[in-house]
Amino acid sequence: MKLWISDRVRDILLHALAAAIAAALSFYVARWLFGHPEPIFAAITAIICLAPGIPNHFRQTLNMIVGVAIGILVGELAFLLPIPFLEVRILLCVFLGVLLGALINLAPVVPIQAGASALLVMVMGPANAGLVRFLDVVVGALIGATFALILFLQKRASSTGKEGEEPPETKGAAPKDGP
Repeated sequence: MKLWISDRVRDILLHALAAAIAAALSFYVARWLFGHPEPIFAAITAIICLAPGIPNHFRQTLNMIVGVAIGILVGELAFLLPIPFLEVRILLCVFLGVLLGALINLAPVVPIQAGASALLVMVMGPANAGLVRFLDVVVGALIGATFALILFLQKRASSTGKEGEEPPETKGAAPKDGP
């Protein structure tokens, strides 16, 4: 039990540190590359991609990009609707974003990001939340995926011998009884 707790705490600390460094680096890179004054979405994306408890950081990264793209598209198209009330357009954007995100992919991050991105485009306007947000998200996703590749894939491969295999000491062994 004690070993499990220390392994768990170490894993959480590694994820938290990786997310923090990747967030700061993503913010810096997006500001430097694109001149965005406050590329908050780059940092947020890195955090979402590297959060503890996610079984597959690469799938999370890809799903994040898909969800944001769906939401931005829905939000941009909603500006074509002749609806004078912002609240009604928000209702439609979030509904369609979440619906399309859930239909395309069952990972929770897709409909969440699709709905949130559609909402942001609708409220902040396409100039601030459309392409700008997408570019920031791509930067955060690339940096988050790079951190995941370096830190977590290497850790997984070293603990199992090869990715996806049992650890060498347990191959072919019968299950052990007791704690």
